[in-house]
Amino acid sequence: MDSMDLSGRVAIVTGGSQGIGRSIALTLAKAGADVVIIARLPESVSLGTERIHKPVDPVVDEIRSMDRRGLGIIADVRDPEQMHAMAKEVIHEMGQIDILVNNAGATWGETFRMGPLLEMTSGDLDECLNLNLKSFFHASSAVAPYMLSQGKGTILNMASASGQGASPGNGLYGAAKAGVISFTLTMAQEWAPKIRVNAIAPGTIAHADRAAVHPYAPPGSRGPNNIPLGRTGDADDISGAALYLVSDAASYTTGAVIDINGGRQ
Repeated sequence: MDSMDLSGRVAIVTGGSQGIGRSIALTLAKAGADVVIIARLPESVSLGTERIHKPVDPVVDEIRSMDRRGLGIIADVRDPEQMHAMAKEVIHEMGQIDILVNNAGATWGETFRMGPLLEMTSGDLDECLNLNLKSFFHASSAVAPYMLSQGKGTILNMASASGQGASPGNGLYGAAKAGVISFTLTMAQEWAPKIRVNAIAPGTIAHADRAAVHPYAPPGSRGPNNIPLGRTGDADDISGAALYLVSDAASYTTGAVIDINGGRQ
């Protein structure tokens, strides 16, 4: 049997309606998994800038076109009660939870900005942590008891190169992603041997669902000049590694943080 065959498994992908999350969801479905897409509705701008929020139905339809079970759930990963309700719904509809991909997150959003630390407020910090760190705890702690009860499962957390060192101009997000890495290591220790927990730390990733003009990044900051492989990454660069980490091919891998950054230091 192919060690990367996910037939018979149920995966949840947060932020799965677009971008990296969509690519991961479709890759897992192609490998045989039934996939649940979690996304939230757009919200009013209170401090940051409007973002793209695509609906779940088109991705669910793509999953079903592969003869996989697909389910879309509208839920806010920042709300622990909604995450517990989501996990219960997945168990009710799909019967099990084998894989959780904590992907939802952003460097800026409708409720917080990106920029130098002295231009940020405590509101920016709170909202950045809510989306990029606390949400990982909410979703993981909602799903882990089911995995522990069934005796197996795997969680993949989307970290970032921004969380592995200084992140000038993006310090709130960097701090949140450093927390994701710490969560990953602790989850891997506390929930072993039944649950494997790993992370991917992407560098600069371009995809069609990014805003055409980033409202905060300085001109040229997303270019390939400082990347040894000479290009920015794309969503498929991430989804292949995601498939490996959640599959049996990585059965002896937990507590790992895989860098996918084109060699950027």
